Amino acid sequence: MGEIESPPPVWVQMSTAHAYGDPSDVVCDEDSPFGVGLAPTVARAWESAFDEGCPDGVRRVVLRTSFVLAHRGGALARLATLARFGLGGTVGHGRQGISWIHLRDMNRLFARATEDASMRGAYLATAPNPVSNRDFMRALRRAMGVPVGLPAPAALVRLGAPLIMRTDPELALYGRYCVPKRLEAEGFAFEFPTLEGAIADLYGQT
Repeated sequence: MGEIESPPPVWVQMSTAHAYGDPSDVVCDEDSPFGVGLAPTVARAWESAFDEGCPDGVRRVVLRTSFVLAHRGGALARLATLARFGLGGTVGHGRQGISWIHLRDMNRLFARATEDASMRGAYLATAPNPVSNRDFMRALRRAMGVPVGLPAPAALVRLGAPLIMRTDPELALYGRYCVPKRLEAEGFAFEFPTLEGAIADLYGQT
C-alpha cells in the first residue's frame, strides 16, 4: 500500500471487540477505554499498525468485530454441535457478555463502510442488544429444539477448549457487553437487532 501509485479511496480494516477486555459489569461503546491483557494489547498494536500503514488521503474505517453468527463455519456452528449432543449449557458462571452480529448485517456493514464516504474511524460491528452467555446458550437451545444443556464449568472449558474445540478458552469464559453507538447515531438499521431473531433465522425449527 505504501508503494502503490493509485491507492484505493477507502481501506476497511477488521479489528476486534475484544479490545475492551472483560468488563462484565459495564456496557462498552466506541468511546470506552481499551482493556488489559493479550487481546486488548494485540488489538491496540493491530490498529496502530493500520494507522501507520494506511496511505495519506485514503478513507479509513475500522470495524471492531464481535461474535459473527453464521450457519456454517465459525464458533456458532461448533456451539450448535455441542447443543445437539446436550452439551449446550451455560459456560463458566454464565454472566460474561456476548456481543454478536448476524452475518447478513456484517456483510451489509462491509458494503456501507465501502460505499458511504461519511464513515470514518472506528466502529463497533455488533448488534445493539448484547446478552449474557447464559441467555445466549438458552436462545440457541430453544431455536434448535433442544430442551436441556449440561453446563460447562470453567475448569473443564480450560481443559477442553484447546483440545476439542481448537480455540482459546478465554473466548468462552471472558466477555463484554458492547453497543454500536456510532452506527446507531448514523442510522444503520440492523436486519437482526435481537438475538432471538438472529438465532431463529439460522437454526430455527421448521
